[in-house]
Amino acid sequence: MNPVFLKRFLIVLYAAGLIGMHLPATAALFTSLVPLTLWFTAFICVVYFPNPSLQAYVFLGMVVIASWFLEVQGVRTGLIFGEYTYGKTLGFQLLKVPITIGLNWLVLLLATNALVEEWNIVGKVSKAAIGAGLMTALDFLIEPVAVRFDFWTWAGIQVPAQNFVAWWMASFLFHLAYQNTPFPSKSSLFRLIAALQFLFFLGHWLLLQFNF
Repeated sequence: MNPVFLKRFLIVLYAAGLIGMHLPATAALFTSLVPLTLWFTAFICVVYFPNPSLQAYVFLGMVVIASWFLEVQGVRTGLIFGEYTYGKTLGFQLLKVPITIGLNWLVLLLATNALVEEWNIVGKVSKAAIGAGLMTALDFLIEPVAVRFDFWTWAGIQVPAQNFVAWWMASFLFHLAYQNTPFPSKSSLFRLIAALQFLFFLGHWLLLQFNF
């Protein structure tokens, strides 16, 4: 697929999802398409990975499995992120965790890393810390949207601070592991995906403030 066309298609896809999920006539349809959008985004990240190799794909697969397993333990024990349960919106679940969650962690890792690689940051630890900070900042935007559209729900009224601490720590470890491979590189496509993720959830957050 032509890279320019693909970027334009992603922009239209995320914009349509943002608007469609808030229109009464289309909300149910576009909300049901959320898992497909995640699968498609992850597919794009794998197909257009800058340094394709068997080793790279094994690593990407390990990120998906490790992050999904982390969420399984989080849901099972309530000791990692706090007490929460997943709703039906994100699709098929295994051990009470949607398969798409592992894909989402991978997408966010690659997208935020692409931003970090554009900046003059020295040191793997520093890059990992900033990448984790970006992922945690995005989680602040995701949380109210997730609850509104039944991605997941928390046992309490508010999202526990523990969630954001654990999110940063887990993100830091994934970023640090990624920095210690030969794979990190610049990617305008992944930077666009990062921008779309932030704008998508920021847009949702703003619309929710006005009760849309």
